[in-house]
Amino acid sequence: MRNIISEKNETNCCGCGACSKCCPRHAIYMEEDENGFDYPKIDESKCTECGKCLKVCSFEKKEQSRKETYAAQAKDADLEENASGGIFTVLAQEVLKRKGIVYGCAMLYENQNLVIKHIGIDKIEELCKLKGSKYVQSNLENVYVEIKRHMEHNETVLFSGTPCQIAGLRGYLQRTYANLYTIEIICHGVPSAKLFQNYLGYIESKEGKKIAGFYFRDKSSGWKLYGKMILENRDGSQKERYFEPEESSYYQMFLNGYTYRKSCYFCPFASEYRQGDITIGDYWGIELVHPEYLKKYGGEIEKEKGVSCLIVNNDQGRTMLAKYGSNIIKYPSSYQRAAKYNAQLVQPSALKRQREKVMKLQKQNYACVERWYQKRRNRILFVRKLRSMIPKRIKIFIRKIKV
Repeated sequence: MRNIISEKNETNCCGCGACSKCCPRHAIYMEEDENGFDYPKIDESKCTECGKCLKVCSFEKKEQSRKETYAAQAKDADLEENASGGIFTVLAQEVLKRKGIVYGCAMLYENQNLVIKHIGIDKIEELCKLKGSKYVQSNLENVYVEIKRHMEHNETVLFSGTPCQIAGLRGYLQRTYANLYTIEIICHGVPSAKLFQNYLGYIESKEGKKIAGFYFRDKSSGWKLYGKMILENRDGSQKERYFEPEESSYYQMFLNGYTYRKSCYFCPFASEYRQGDITIGDYWGIELVHPEYLKKYGGEIEKEKGVSCLIVNNDQGRTMLAKYGSNIIKYPSSYQRAAKYNAQLVQPSALKRQREKVMKLQKQNYACVERWYQKRRNRILFVRKLRSMIPKRIKIFIRKIKV
């Protein structure tokens, strides 16, 4: 029997769910594996081998695009609430002002838990739900179905997500629409919602407090990777706690690439084959690649507020910027320059042996993951301390020997 199950495995299934939404017999459903990642399952008694599930699967479909790359920043947006340069916020605001619908990833407090899922909004006041980075695979639920309904009613939709989520949407729709705009993020990979929930549960148990909010990128101290969590006491009072990435096992393991979905390490879209109409992400290394664009050197861009890498991939992306992007400052760059400090524009994250260790430990409980992480971290801190004690002249001598 030839269907999505016979053709796909954990290295070439991104879990977008397009196959389950398109099945005319409702024979496909998504089921969580032992690591917390969703994969399609089939009720063989309902399957007629129509092949529609294989037709909509777009994980390995590549399309060459003509790109224009920029260093960019929003003119007026409150950049502290945005992970990088506020490009998504500016475009989303304009779409909403013109009665459009915006879909993106939100972290919502539901049933005493922080839940990561895609939602659609039609009011600017709700845009705050979609801002900021969420380093977790989001639940798409019925978003593809909803967007198709909007297309049929000729409503404008802006969809933001990972490249594979956009590929899934295009596969599900099976045609292009002039009223659909897509923005993809430069994606390193996605951990499972299960791992994130287990991490939050561990912290809550350790602190004896509820986590009412979690922010992977808090910019109150500048354009960096610092995080913030909001801890709630039993009396309802709340306290903010800021942390560096390595102080959070979940956050640092994400940055290290230990916790992603297996397909992320084989992602065909971590390359020049972009899926969104535009691609956005942090323009890391802007001070080295384009110092002339920064205010410090006479340009307009304020680096401390965050700078976006903006890649326009097709005519729909150009139309989007022309129609909704008047409040964006952008300077020309090149794909190669942007990729210099954004490796996922040219290759997927490397599959490291530590991933297998983390996946194995999390099956027991998160406390086991935390102990392993802290032990590893202590070794790294010890080595750093030893290195700091080595006199500078000896370090220079060692480097000369290596050369």
